[in-house]
Amino acid sequence: MTRYLVDTNVISAAAPTAAVPRSELVRWMDSHSPNLFLSPVTIAEIADGVAKAKREGAKRKAADLSAWLRTVLHLYSDRVLPFDSQTAEIAGALSDLARGRGHAPGFPDIIIAATARRHGLTILSRNERHFAPMDAVVIDPFEQLPPGK
Repeated sequence: MTRYLVDTNVISAAAPTAAVPRSELVRWMDSHSPNLFLSPVTIAEIADGVAKAKREGAKRKAADLSAWLRTVLHLYSDRVLPFDSQTAEIAGALSDLARGRGHAPGFPDIIIAATARRHGLTILSRNERHFAPMDAVVIDPFEQLPPGK
């Protein structure tokens, strides 16, 4: 069975602040949960959203996102993959690969691609083009859900 690294823009389909609920995608993620993993980048990006809502005085939004982040951390506790030295070496190589192809992906996308490569995971993301210069395997579940049960 294929295992996936879920990008922030995909896990956020289940966020309480999602503009357009993606119930089919959320159901798919629920049923495939044991095969879904997160990068610490995703945790940082969600935490950044909580902090931004607090700074802007959106107390309800901040509380909702904070509660959702706690749920995500509980559900994925053992499936948030570390950014360790081996992954960092892969990240350096992928960054140079992309740069050699005339692209400059952001560091968060480099970390996600390196984490996926290290653990043999397919990335679930809306941003396939961000990962293409690093030869990452990506599926956009907003276009079509991954195959399999």
